[in-house]
Amino acid sequence: MSRRSLLVLALLAPLSALATVVLSMSMEEMATRAPLVLRGTVHRVDTQWDEAHAGLWTTSEVVVREVLKGPARTTVLVKQPGGTLNGFSQRVSGVASFTPGEDVVLFLEPAVDAPDAFVPVAMSAARVSLVQKGGQTIATRDLSGLTFASPGQRGLIRPVDAHEVLGFADAFLARLRAAVKGGAR
Repeated sequence: MSRRSLLVLALLAPLSALATVVLSMSMEEMATRAPLVLRGTVHRVDTQWDEAHAGLWTTSEVVVREVLKGPARTTVLVKQPGGTLNGFSQRVSGVASFTPGEDVVLFLEPAVDAPDAFVPVAMSAARVSLVQKGGQTIATRDLSGLTFASPGQRGLIRPVDAHEVLGFADAFLARLRAAVKGGAR
């Protein structure tokens, strides 16, 4: 993310007291931007204190089923702020939540502070669940706690619906594969 984008988001964040502001991006834009796009199954979720014992961090291990973009790998660690540990909780609006066993598509970039971990490129907007509904697998995402920013457009900040249905999983994955193939450099 450019410094200008970070500055815009920092200035706009106070305008949305109950949400975290992220750049509005289509799935294709996220697929192009993210250095790692994958489908996998959440294996485990672990919360720990940081080294200063000042904040909680949650790490989710995802077993990779398919790498859509980026280097081949068998697992990936997703690190995010917040979590619950021994009765103490820290909540960060817009952080993606993970549950062991769930089927997910993730748009990731390397974590700045942990060489072996990744972070979602747009918080929970960069996490898509593939869930069974009525005998079909549907792609959905939970956008709770997020507000989208669209710099340069009218209506710069817009709240989003908590849940978004992205269509049938096969069509969604085909769309991502086409975006990655078209965006490959």
